[in-house]
Amino acid sequence: MIYVVAGTADSRRIIERLLAADYQVVASAVTEYGQQLLAELGEIEIVTDRLNQSAMQKLIKEHRVNILIDATHPFAQEVSKTAIAAAEQLGIAYLRFERAEIEIPASELVVKRSGFTEAIDYIKGTAGQVLLTIGSKNLADFVRGIPDFAERVMTRVLPTAGVLTKCEELGIPPSNIIAMQGPFSKELNKQLLIDYQLELLVTKASGKTGGLDTKLEAAQELGIPSLVVTRPQLDYPEVFADYQQLIERVEELLAEDR
Repeated sequence: MIYVVAGTADSRRIIERLLAADYQVVASAVTEYGQQLLAELGEIEIVTDRLNQSAMQKLIKEHRVNILIDATHPFAQEVSKTAIAAAEQLGIAYLRFERAEIEIPASELVVKRSGFTEAIDYIKGTAGQVLLTIGSKNLADFVRGIPDFAERVMTRVLPTAGVLTKCEELGIPPSNIIAMQGPFSKELNKQLLIDYQLELLVTKASGKTGGLDTKLEAAQELGIPSLVVTRPQLDYPEVFADYQQLIERVEELLAEDR
C-alpha cells in the first residue's frame, strides 16, 4: 500500500499515475474541497483527519503502508516534518515530491522575504493598495499583523464556503475579497491589478503550479512591485520534481520488497 499525503494538484496527478499502474493507494487531505477532488480520482481510501505523528503512524500500520509519498504544498512544513518522522519511526520509505521552483527575476520591483512574519513587517512599511495571494491558511496572521488591513488589503482566496466563512470570522469586508479559483492567466492577473488599483502584489514561491510565473509577469509588465515569500527549507531524505522519476522510484522500492 502507498500512502500519499495529499492536498495539492501535484498529489492528484501522482495518485492518477499510481492508480494507472494498479497500485493500491490511501490518501489524506485536511480540507473538504481537497477530499472532494480526491474522491473524483477513483478507487482510493481517503482519510479526512488532520494527523499528528501518532495518528499518521497508526494509519501506516493499519493499511500496511510501505511507501509514504509526501506531496503536500511547499509551505506545509509541519506536515512534512510529521511525515518524515512517522516514516523514519516505522522504517518505511519516505519520498518527497517538491514542485520545481521558478527563478525569481532579479529586479528592483521584486522583493523576497523569508517567512510570513517578515512579509507582514514589509507590508506595514509600505503605503497603497495590496493584493494578497497567499491562500487562506495564514490569512489570520496578516489580518492581525497589519493594522489597516481592512482599508488597503485585498485578498484572493478559493470560493468555498469554508474559506469565505473564515474570511467573515476574521472580519474581512466582502469588498476586500476576490473569491476565484485558479489557474490565472497573466492577462487576468493584470486586469485585477488594474481594476482594483493595486500597488503591491504579495505571493508565495509556490512554483508554476501555484501560478507564480503569471503573477510576477503581470506585475512586472505593469511596473507594480511584488513581494515573494520564499519557501521554507527542509532536509528531505529523497526529493523528486518529476512525476515519472517518482513513479520509477516507487517501482524500485516495491521490487526490493518482493
